[in-house]
Amino acid sequence: MIHRVLFTAAAAAFAVTTCLPTTASAADDGAALIAKHAAYVAWHAGDGVVKTLRESGAQTRDGKTFAVLTSLRYGIAHRDTWVNADGLHTDEGFTGNVSWTSNENGFTVRSVGEVVRYLFDLDALFAETTTTGAFTAAVQRSEKVDGVDCTVVRLTSQVGFPLDVWVDPATGAFHRAVIDPSGKYEESFDGLDYTAVGGKRFLSAWHHGSSKTRYAYTKIEPNADFPADDLRPPKQTATWTFADTPAQVEYVDQPAPRIYVNVAVNGVKGKFILDTGAEDTLMVDSFARRAGAKRFSTSSFGGIGSGTATANVFRVDTLDVGGSTLHDVTIESGLNEEQFQHEGAVGLIGFDLLAGTIADLDLDAKTLKLMDPAKVQPNESNGMVVHVDLSDHHIRVPMRIDDRIDVIATLDSGNPSDILFSHDLVTGHGVNFITKYQSYATGVAGSELQNCGKLQSLSIGPVRYQLPAACDSPSFGRNEILVGLDFMHAFNYVFDYPDGFIVMIPRKNY
Repeated sequence: MIHRVLFTAAAAAFAVTTCLPTTASAADDGAALIAKHAAYVAWHAGDGVVKTLRESGAQTRDGKTFAVLTSLRYGIAHRDTWVNADGLHTDEGFTGNVSWTSNENGFTVRSVGEVVRYLFDLDALFAETTTTGAFTAAVQRSEKVDGVDCTVVRLTSQVGFPLDVWVDPATGAFHRAVIDPSGKYEESFDGLDYTAVGGKRFLSAWHHGSSKTRYAYTKIEPNADFPADDLRPPKQTATWTFADTPAQVEYVDQPAPRIYVNVAVNGVKGKFILDTGAEDTLMVDSFARRAGAKRFSTSSFGGIGSGTATANVFRVDTLDVGGSTLHDVTIESGLNEEQFQHEGAVGLIGFDLLAGTIADLDLDAKTLKLMDPAKVQPNESNGMVVHVDLSDHHIRVPMRIDDRIDVIATLDSGNPSDILFSHDLVTGHGVNFITKYQSYATGVAGSELQNCGKLQSLSIGPVRYQLPAACDSPSFGRNEILVGLDFMHAFNYVFDYPDGFIVMIPRKNY
């Protein structure tokens, strides 16, 4: 999947220096610089001058195009679309009330929680609403960017995170922007460039931190004519028919903690790992061929390890789980045949299984029941309700390490045991292991050496997990962590992806 909204280690390559105290003079100077930027761009979303906006371009790396980009805007409402060479597209947008994201099968989920603050700042940057009075501005310091003397202005609002912009005092152009500097959601937008059309200027090129991936809009059309329906989320292409029978699941501790579920792909049965950390459904190539899956493209994906894995992309007619059937779904291969053969498994079931359903996972009863979200509402009184960020098609929740460090945790049932976190938490926040050793970890993208040990605690809401095993991983950046089955298997779950929450129910037999 390809998103403009990326929470990557690349952002951490940029370090924000200590800011000057905010004074009346700093605020006055900041307001003047933002006013100069307003004159430089000469528009903002909702101003009635640029009523609609259509932009198109590409995402490239080393001169190779990975996706075609299209952005549509009507006032503050917008939709962004990425289409690869085989026509698979992912989308995200804002209706004017709700932020949403959609994958290649058309499963759409809402963005909720802290990530909405990030999205507010992101949209303000591209919609030029930093100039509308929604933000207050204060000068922080002076700093060069790409040889240009800039003034760093901190923008604050009632909704978003702090947003630092590097303003050229001579022109008013932004040369860099950092959302949530030194915070959990820090993201750096560098190489900012603008294109002039009809007396207005539009942000048209950027990259993230030190990343070599570049984004550019090469065609910009203010007041373009397009149907209002084009702003809506895409139609769901993979569809469910639901049965009233649950699938049987198997939880095992050896050789590693796993949740297995039997799935029939085009009627051919196989054992899959239930993996809430997988944004797609994946299988080994040999099983895809045996199931008669129709290959139509190639892709790549990453995970724990230093590289990426190449995958074939298939369409399958049916994917059956306990009698409930997902029709016309796109899946990928590329998993290690030997590793999965050793486990007796043929693939991973991820986001697509859960996105369009109410999924009741009962590890005590050893069942997984998929239900129609149009007909079923979870009983929130059964356990702890946790609102989750699904904007990157993983379950991300706020947690706390050692009762003092706030982190963004991905709940990953496909990770057998340890908590994984960034070395930034060691160097920047003083996370210390009670005991310490080194270990090699293997994932779909390779292997890596990790420093491991025990933490004091990991907490989510009122639940406190004592002395969890953890490793620092080069695959993670800043405040991102991954929490696996060692934590998750203490609960049964009701997953309500359409409404953006899960119910965590303490297990009776745990």
